[in-house]
Amino acid sequence: MKILLAEDDSNIAAIAKMVLEKIGGHQVTHVANGQLAVEQSQAEKFDLILLDEMMPKLNGLGAFNKIKELDNNHPPVIFLSAKSQNDEIDKLKLAGIGFIGKPFDPNQLCQMIDQLLQKRGS
Repeated sequence: MKILLAEDDSNIAAIAKMVLEKIGGHQVTHVANGQLAVEQSQAEKFDLILLDEMMPKLNGLGAFNKIKELDNNHPPVIFLSAKSQNDEIDKLKLAGIGFIGKPFDPNQLCQMIDQLLQKRGS
């Protein structure tokens, strides 16, 4: 699967990219802000987009809304966030197909993504 990972924390991005590539066998393109996520989503075709909610230039929800505006057939989006308020989490879940809280367990990242994709397909 070809994944776009938008994450501004370089340590989290490096861990997620390594896990997704080495354990999940996915091809991962990393960008460090929401504006680059929008641009990259238009430049390449992805099977999944992972968006951090709190990023510079454009937050995850803003990037998602722009991607959706530019492409009706955009790939599924899963939000990554350290936000812990239930109303904020619910808003992200409603916008995308799921939410993965940070910090996440690297060993379970691929499994969590697979579960969210399966849930969406059923």
